[in-house]
Amino acid sequence: MSVNNKKIIGLTGMSGAGKSTACNVFRQFGFDVIDCDRICRVIVEKGKPCLAEIVNFFGKEILTEKGELNRREMAKIIFSNEKKRLTLNGIMYPYVSYIVIESILNSESSYVMLDAPTLFESGIDDICDTVVSVAAERETVIGRIIQRDGISLTEAENRIKSQHNKDYYVKRSHYVIDNDSSAEDFIKKLETAATAIKGEK
Repeated sequence: MSVNNKKIIGLTGMSGAGKSTACNVFRQFGFDVIDCDRICRVIVEKGKPCLAEIVNFFGKEILTEKGELNRREMAKIIFSNEKKRLTLNGIMYPYVSYIVIESILNSESSYVMLDAPTLFESGIDDICDTVVSVAAERETVIGRIIQRDGISLTEAENRIKSQHNKDYYVKRSHYVIDNDSSAEDFIKKLETAATAIKGEK
């Protein structure tokens, strides 16, 4: 499904598998990357209606003394309770989707990439012409998450438990790019995918 004659590409995959690197490579190929994680951070800022809905369900315990979302506390809750994680997603998705569509319409590029960890869960993949997923082995992503976010092994493992395995992405994506070898190899695979996508009708 193209929006205003723009080709929409969804980028998703496992946490720690290399989505940030993928975004950088696709930008170099002229793709306008919309960071859905950034949108998620914006909509839960102090005073925003989305945050009010979240507090209404989870309670004021998930707020800091300044009335802002305590992300570390929120992460502990949702990554250890699947039902609560799905509830949070359900609250946020409508707000995220609205801003995503608005961003696509305002983009000046013919190729727009949605960097969305929960691409399938949110249903945003419905508007994508092509889906690219990045993946890596479990031990690899756990190590990267610990180093990237400065969290414990237990916290990292809880995050992985809440994620889908590689097969989930293989069945739903046009391109699945493995990131288990060298950084140079991963970048070459991304460049090949970017070239192929731009060459598609």
